[in-house]
Amino acid sequence: MWRHLLLIVMVCIGTLGGAHVDAGVMPKDSSEQYEITFWDSIKDSTYASDYEAYLKAYPNGRFAPLAHARIDRLRVSASAASVASAPAAVPTAPPAPHVSTAPAVSASPSAAPKTAVATAVAPAPAAASIPSTTSTTHAAASTPPPATPVQASVAHASVGAAAVASPSPSANTPAPVAEHAGANEVRDCKDCPIVVTLQPGAFTMGSNTGDPSERPPHRVTIGQAFAIGKYPVTVEQWNACVDAGACAKLSAETNTVKTQPARDLSWDDAQQYLKWLSKISGKPYRLPSEAEWEYADRAGTETHYWWGDQMKKGMSNCKDCGDPWRADGPSDVSAFPPNPFGLYDMNGGVWEWVADCWQNTFKGAPADGHVWDDPACNTRVIRGGSWREGGDYMTASTRFKYSASVRQSQNGFRVARDVK
Repeated sequence: MWRHLLLIVMVCIGTLGGAHVDAGVMPKDSSEQYEITFWDSIKDSTYASDYEAYLKAYPNGRFAPLAHARIDRLRVSASAASVASAPAAVPTAPPAPHVSTAPAVSASPSAAPKTAVATAVAPAPAAASIPSTTSTTHAAASTPPPATPVQASVAHASVGAAAVASPSPSANTPAPVAEHAGANEVRDCKDCPIVVTLQPGAFTMGSNTGDPSERPPHRVTIGQAFAIGKYPVTVEQWNACVDAGACAKLSAETNTVKTQPARDLSWDDAQQYLKWLSKISGKPYRLPSEAEWEYADRAGTETHYWWGDQMKKGMSNCKDCGDPWRADGPSDVSAFPPNPFGLYDMNGGVWEWVADCWQNTFKGAPADGHVWDDPACNTRVIRGGSWREGGDYMTASTRFKYSASVRQSQNGFRVARDVK
């Protein structure tokens, strides 16, 4: 991840060479490099919302004029396409005065970076499908500059250099998704996501071989059981909140397949959903803490990925990581195998918001897994990588930051709650 960011910067300054670049070399608080990396991640996007997200973070940025021009061009293209596809009316009487309305252009997503986050939508694969909720069952960090899109953090050098191995046929076969919650699973209401109950335990959080933001690795003890979403919140589940008047509508581009993860959401958007979900279920829903998220992702393992130390095709919804994959959006949330805790898409699919405020390192991190927060915080942590990134982003220790109020087309979330 940092290797990719560094290569981008080296290209920009004309010093790219053949030398190997290790992770964690780039200065962490360089807002100029954040902006360059953010722009590089969206410069080929066909979604207006990606350029709008850039302009919100960098209203006077070096690429602002180009971003405005791209938005205008995309809106003109959308308008032309809408007019071209509209059926011609055949009047049977003298035509009445015609009043035309310009088509609305919804903010949408696009390409993703190794530092920002990006976009789109893909069709659900023909593999397993999750149950319809109608049948049963969303600046600045404390240290970095405000509204920086992302703080890079991943890429274990040893893992990034490893060849992508192909798994056995069974690893490519998505596990079937049950129609009802299983023994250690709960669905608190008709529109509620299924959550999986995880028991207390201890694990080593972070990495000593990844980006400096993942250091130091430290022992964390989760002292109480908690429940976490079996899947990221889906389009269908988000739309139930929209129908109730409690959540904002998704953009048209991200609202096409109900079993894909809901995305293009800010941390603040997620809070609205959780407030609504808590009200209708009577349960105190929240985002997982960063420690809870990594505990859930690792699922009792200590390797780079929950399945081992090397990337394997067919294990995660990421670029060049195996089918099903499409450039324009994430796959169905049940398209790839679950981890040993029975959780799907912990790595890949969409970046997932967690409750914590961004910290540049884990120095001083809580040892009990509780949320590491700051009352004035407006830059939050995202975990897990998305379908736009490659395999080196899928490690259990990967972490980025994003402005809590900014929507990005690769950002989603999964729910959590305490278990009493």
